Amino acid sequence: MLKSTVSVLLCLLLGGALRMPTLAQSERPGDVARPRAYAIVNARLVPVSGAPIERGTIVIRDGLIVAVGADVKPPADARQLDGAGLTVYPGLMDAASHIGFQAAAAPAGPPTGIARATPGAPPPVAPVGGLVNSTRPDGFRPELLAAELVRPNGDGLEPARQAGFTTALTVPRDGIVMGRSAVIALAGESPRDLVIRTPAALHIAFRVVSGSGYPNSLMGVFSMTRQAFLDAQQYQAHWTAYRANPRGMKRPTDDPSLEALLPALSRDLPVVFHADSEREIIRALDFAQEFNLRPIIAGAREAEKVADRLKAAKATALLSLNFPKRNTAFAPEADPEPLSLLRARVAALGTAATLHRAGIPFAFQTGGLAPAEAISNVKKAVDQGLPADEAIRALTLRPAEIFGLADRLGTLEVGKVANLIAVRGDLLDAKRKMAFVFIDGAMINLRGSSVTPIELSGAWEAQGVKLVFTRENNELKGQAKLGDKDIELRELRLGLDEDASLATVRFVADLPRDGATKTAVFIGKYSSDELRGSFMADGRAEPELVFKRGTTPPAAAGAATDGNGAAVAFDFTGTWNIVVSFGPQSLPATLTLQQSGSDLSGTLALGPLGSAELRGGKVTGNRMEAAARVDFGGRSVELQVSGVGNGNSLEGSVTSPQGTAPFTGTRPQ
Repeated sequence: MLKSTVSVLLCLLLGGALRMPTLAQSERPGDVARPRAYAIVNARLVPVSGAPIERGTIVIRDGLIVAVGADVKPPADARQLDGAGLTVYPGLMDAASHIGFQAAAAPAGPPTGIARATPGAPPPVAPVGGLVNSTRPDGFRPELLAAELVRPNGDGLEPARQAGFTTALTVPRDGIVMGRSAVIALAGESPRDLVIRTPAALHIAFRVVSGSGYPNSLMGVFSMTRQAFLDAQQYQAHWTAYRANPRGMKRPTDDPSLEALLPALSRDLPVVFHADSEREIIRALDFAQEFNLRPIIAGAREAEKVADRLKAAKATALLSLNFPKRNTAFAPEADPEPLSLLRARVAALGTAATLHRAGIPFAFQTGGLAPAEAISNVKKAVDQGLPADEAIRALTLRPAEIFGLADRLGTLEVGKVANLIAVRGDLLDAKRKMAFVFIDGAMINLRGSSVTPIELSGAWEAQGVKLVFTRENNELKGQAKLGDKDIELRELRLGLDEDASLATVRFVADLPRDGATKTAVFIGKYSSDELRGSFMADGRAEPELVFKRGTTPPAAAGAATDGNGAAVAFDFTGTWNIVVSFGPQSLPATLTLQQSGSDLSGTLALGPLGSAELRGGKVTGNRMEAAARVDFGGRSVELQVSGVGNGNSLEGSVTSPQGTAPFTGTRPQ
């Protein structure tokens, strides 16, 4: 067991022979943070299930929303994020996509019975279990489960997260009867962590797949699919009779393809028909009516032409945001486009508004567009008459309702999964900026580096003003010093700027102004050694102050000091027993540290790797950072060690070029 644990961790940290998947990055770079409490305060909240809250707080704990409202008080142990200027929405859901599958080089040729991949798409995958279903024509793979193909480092996950998507319905790419989709979260440590619901729906596209065999015409495609459903009805009847009384009966042959159709025939599983044109949609609805299926139309570009049929069939739609556009760049010598094409392009923009007026439920899907571009296209549907709140609903609650997940996804309500996004600006505005994304209660790093603000503890000085920040039981407190006067800093809030490149701080203080005491609000941004910001009093912003990180007050006896005899905020000196973790695996290690002022030295003992000397160690407030170099497998690997101390507890991470492993530890007395 120890050998296995060590192998896993060494592969993560040092890039051994076994490759571990690249994980969705979160508050700890390279990893999905363990559940903890967060509070986003002073934000505009759009619950979707009710009216917006213009200034409120949302609290999440252990992956769930535990409080939301205008009068919510953040718990003392929650990490507070300043939501001033931000709007918080439920996480978005892509109602039909192909994201999350692991990319691989296309093979020279597909196995018998498997449809060839389209250019640029991941290669088709054999049915579950790896057995080629040679008794069925090309493109007939209903037994394929998307849930068994998704990976935490799969295609398209990162761009989707950056655009604000936290969940998606993901569908196998190719074929006629393509398989069964899954609703997945867009971050997790393992394929099992990603899957929210499987199977979610059966997917059918009446199209001719590439290949030399039957069916090689659209008529053949319909004939093959219809026959398969008839065979599945007969298959079910045979098995029902055999199970009721097997005596004297030959056992029917197992057929995984036909078995996969049975939940659709019993209406336990909806069937998504991928159809865009009026004719395609009518064919799909006729097929669903013949076999009493629960139809969902995906794409649905011309759905407004058959709104009455859709409503009569109680069908829903997954509208593509990949609106039709001119195939070639405009040129003066180009032939004019037919008027019918021009009308079709304009009509597609109004399909959502038409379905809304007709009372037909629909959700949006990206339709193969880049996720950020797809969100921008929603505004085009709003401009054509779709109410903005319905557009937001089609990206959040509506897809959750369609796939039976509205009890846990789609709104900002107590008890729901903490999938949410914080946006600077309006979500449908092209100038929006994504500030925070939470998936299952974990803050996702959108830009490839740690989003944890630099520790603020310590003293900052500018033009005769000193700010002193300290931590007591992990609670941040502050004081301003003006001459011999001490002023308490209230309502301290830490966050990140709109590009997540700098940490932000906001607080309130009662300051002497014009012979009186006035309440002022300070808003600033800071790096490891500089804090820039301004006080605002009486609605007017005062000149910007540039604070430099200075020293804390004189040290008490025995406290750690810098070269000038001033106390540092935290003393890391001692032996720390830590446990480095990766998922369920862990490895005991030891940090032996010696601190002199803000300089840090020592060793890191990583079990079978031996000890490595720490270099360039620095302490800022109660945060430490150092580098180490270890030899493994004949090569030298650089490690970065960082941590935050709190009393005799230490929490941090060990980072290598291959990824990051978090650790926790204690310092025995």
